Amino acid sequence: MIDQIIAILIASTLLFYAYFYHNAYRREKKLRQILFRKNLTNAEEIERVIREKEKQYQDIYDTANSIIIRWSPDFRIHSVNPYAEEFFQIPKDQVEGKDLVIDLFRIQFEKSNEIKSLLWNIFHRPEQNIRQEFDVFVGPDDKRTVTWSNRILKNEFGYPYEVLSIGIDITNRKIAEENLMKSYERILDLYNNAPCGYHSLDKDNIVVSINDTELDWLGYSREEIVGNFRINDLLTPSSFEKFEQIIKSFPHENLTGVELEFIRKDKSTFFVSLNSIPTFDKNGNFVISKSTVFDITDRKIAEDKLNDYSQKIQLQNKRLQKAVEAAIKANQSKSVFFSKITHELRTPLHAVIGFSQILGKDPNLPEHLKGFVNSLYENGVHLLGMINDILDLSKIEAGKMTESREKFSLVQLWDTLFSMFSYRFAEKHILFELIHPETIKNQYYEADLQKIRQILVNLLGNALKFTNQGFVNMEVKIKQGLEPNIDLVRFIVKDSGIGIPKDQLHSIFEAFQQTEQGSSYQEGTGLGLSISHQLVDFLGGTIQVDSDTNQGSTFIFELPLLRIEEIPTQVLQKSKIGPTNSKEVWQVTKVDDKEKEFVQTFLNSKENPYKNEILKMIKIQNFGQLLQLLGTIPYEDKGKTILLEKVKNKRYKFLIDLVQTSTS
Repeated sequence: MIDQIIAILIASTLLFYAYFYHNAYRREKKLRQILFRKNLTNAEEIERVIREKEKQYQDIYDTANSIIIRWSPDFRIHSVNPYAEEFFQIPKDQVEGKDLVIDLFRIQFEKSNEIKSLLWNIFHRPEQNIRQEFDVFVGPDDKRTVTWSNRILKNEFGYPYEVLSIGIDITNRKIAEENLMKSYERILDLYNNAPCGYHSLDKDNIVVSINDTELDWLGYSREEIVGNFRINDLLTPSSFEKFEQIIKSFPHENLTGVELEFIRKDKSTFFVSLNSIPTFDKNGNFVISKSTVFDITDRKIAEDKLNDYSQKIQLQNKRLQKAVEAAIKANQSKSVFFSKITHELRTPLHAVIGFSQILGKDPNLPEHLKGFVNSLYENGVHLLGMINDILDLSKIEAGKMTESREKFSLVQLWDTLFSMFSYRFAEKHILFELIHPETIKNQYYEADLQKIRQILVNLLGNALKFTNQGFVNMEVKIKQGLEPNIDLVRFIVKDSGIGIPKDQLHSIFEAFQQTEQGSSYQEGTGLGLSISHQLVDFLGGTIQVDSDTNQGSTFIFELPLLRIEEIPTQVLQKSKIGPTNSKEVWQVTKVDDKEKEFVQTFLNSKENPYKNEILKMIKIQNFGQLLQLLGTIPYEDKGKTILLEKVKNKRYKFLIDLVQTSTS
């Protein structure tokens, strides 16, 4: 029984252990399956990460902007990246397995051992990244400087099997560094050998730097001054007091042109002009001052001499001022004298000229006296012209010239000039004409007509005097001025006369001056051009001349004239342009004596009370009003018809002869 119980217990125990181990095995098997699956998943993840890392590495390797080379300790190339291929200009399949130094770096054989020795040293150094710098060749002559970062790769036994070298081309940087060093050397040379002194002071006014130029002036060495001298050690006591007063505003303001006296090592002194600017740190705290120093000793000596000269000049100026005042008074006295004497002379001259005209027209004058009377008349007119010139000049110099303004047209101005000169040019058979007459039509201005006419009369008179054949012409050009109602009117008088030598052009506008040709050619005062020049200046214009001997002369003057829009009727009546060419005058036939008799009969008729008024209008050339006056005479007369025809056609010679032969 006991044996059975024991057998049952043993069997039960065996069954229990069998069941326990069976269940434990099943659990372990299941756990192993779970762990296997987990390890499998981890392995896949690790493999994926490795693949991604390898891909990233390969991307970096392929796209890097640096030279990457893998080579073995025997200097054989394992691989190069695309940038290295491009840099060395050689495909990788031509260099892989080749010698790194000779085939890729293209180092000459005799120098290759030096580079290989440099590379072999990296295997004996403990650092992970070993940096080196040496030159390689891209082509036969293209040498490049490359900085290398070398990393040694080792196997599981700790032996190096490969070197990863990453290179960066620093050729341009090296060149820049060399240029920078050269620039620094040049700047340092400029600093030390500049024609002026330079020094810098710290906040305690101690000299921290100084250039060679200032050291030469002072006679010290750099070691003696830098860090040892304050600025007051270099200044005279009076200059240091001045410097202390000025420095109160520093460094808030720059110092400019401060004159100080420096002391040399040998105790002699010299003067300088100092400019100083402060420098600050990033917190705005004063660091040092930088000063430029100029040696002004010579200038100070010159200034002292100049002060002496200035005092002498001031004394001389006072004397000159008195002399000038005396000269002005004398000139005013001269002008007053000329003004009075010319007025006094003109009155008797008018009488002489008038009586000589009357005597010349006297039918009872003996034939042998006519030449004397004519000579008396011509010389009287010549003398009157000279006196008028002197009177005009004296008025200008005395400052008594005034401007009288009137409204006129350029046509009116031309007609007056043509009536004055056309017959005189015709007598010398010189062509006198207006160039481009259409320019002056419908041009109306307000200005001092009398002075403009006087300028042109002087210029045309000179042209008539000094031209014996050829032509004299006048041209008017008009352009818009700066102001809307102002025109710049240019008058050009050109002739084919004897001309003026180039070396005498500068003096022709001076009073009482004539060219050598002019003074020997004709008599005159030499005042016409001087008066014209001063009249042009008075009217706000400019005048110039272009001429040469036997080449004729061209006088040009330009005036600003006020243009008018509302034209008075009287001005319009005088603005019908007449002849513009003296050939028209040459073609005028001699007036028949019967026509003159008819006109004289009309003027002397009792039915015509306007004789004096008609003659006066002819004298002043007011032909517009004359036509109106003749139109108001109610009766018809042949003499009136002839006179109307002559006035309308501006037959000046007939009208002038009529005035000269008529008695008032």
